[in-house]
Amino acid sequence: MYLVWKSYLPASLWYIIFFIGLKIILL
Repeated sequence: MYLVWKSYLPASLWYIIFFIGLKIILL
């Protein structure tokens, strides 16, 4: 469970950063 969370967290963080960056660029 810990390994799954550890491997899932970076992906979600990169997705959030990409989404915020795209939103800033569009706005």
